Amino acid sequence: MKKTITIQDMVLTALGMALVFVATMYIKVPNALDGYFNLGDGFILLFASFLSPGLSFLAGGLGSALADVAGGYAYYFLPTLLIKGLESVAVSWLIEKYGSRVRIPAYLLGSVIMVTGYFFAKWYLKGSAVVAAAGIPENLLQTGVGVVIAVVAYPLIQRGFAKSRARKTV
Repeated sequence: MKKTITIQDMVLTALGMALVFVATMYIKVPNALDGYFNLGDGFILLFASFLSPGLSFLAGGLGSALADVAGGYAYYFLPTLLIKGLESVAVSWLIEKYGSRVRIPAYLLGSVIMVTGYFFAKWYLKGSAVVAAAGIPENLLQTGVGVVIAVVAYPLIQRGFAKSRARKTV
């Protein structure tokens, strides 16, 4: 079944990509292990709650990967694109298939994908499982904060969508 992408879908995807980029690029705390803590995951999870899996991949994966390039971590572009993209797709697909009642479990699965993905990416890039494991606590904190952001912001955005739809029908 082919789904038509609406102007609203395109605008929401672009907005998601931009907010993920800004939250990743400008709201970050560098660490000693050649990485940084950021708030981008909150927006990845939030926009995955409303976008289709393919559009979620663009908002989450590309928004984060472009922030890596702009921030001087270009060698993380491909791992970030794949990890954050897969995180977005998994969350979006679960919510699309089972409804918003699975939001929090979907967010937690997305978090596991992110933490696991960066463990293996860092292991490959740094050549050490010990160095990669040292990044796990920070990634857990980052994704935990991201889940809180998405859980708190979701009802506000949902209410905004409901008001927007109500104005269209009047």
